[in-house]
Amino acid sequence: MADIFSEVDEEVRKDRSLELWAKYGKYVIGGAVVIIAATAGVVAWQKHQLSQARDNGAIFENASRLATEQKFDESAATFGELSVSGTEGYKALSTLRQASALIAAGKGADAIVLYDELAGSAADNEFKNAARIFAGYYLIDNGTTAEVRDRVSSLASSGDLWSANAQELLALADLKDGKKDAALTTLKALAEDAAAPAGVKARSEQLVEILSVK
Repeated sequence: MADIFSEVDEEVRKDRSLELWAKYGKYVIGGAVVIIAATAGVVAWQKHQLSQARDNGAIFENASRLATEQKFDESAATFGELSVSGTEGYKALSTLRQASALIAAGKGADAIVLYDELAGSAADNEFKNAARIFAGYYLIDNGTTAEVRDRVSSLASSGDLWSANAQELLALADLKDGKKDAALTTLKALAEDAAAPAGVKARSEQLVEILSVK
């Protein structure tokens, strides 16, 4: 008797399963199709990004080669194209390199425009702050101290990636304005700062030695 009831229960379960499948099966299939399509889309997008990264890398390398060959106008133009069509990381980096090539080509004013545009863009802070610092280094010799301070003062606080460079530029601005004591104080601190980049420390030590001569 138990076997009969078991068979009946099995048949009921089968009928119920068929009924549920008839009612909801299309949604299960539809969901599976969506998942497969989404997965395929992600894979295709990853392949596209990889291909685009290779293309961007080749263009960037070519622009760098042109700069090495001192074909600065051509280099700037190539970096400029990549700054528009490249992936996000390449856009910002190419803008910095384009500005550098423009400076080498004697077009500093155009470079400052690019630096300022990048600094005010939605790029990562590392790129934006780099643009401010590079603009400051150009302007310390080719602009006013006010222009330098305007771009780098906010980066001088300790702990910022570019703080040592910003402090160096502010010290140079003070020196240019005739504020020797203020410049010397900042430069001494940089020369003793273990976290400062080697180049900044070396330049600071040299200037401290020169400025300390009575």
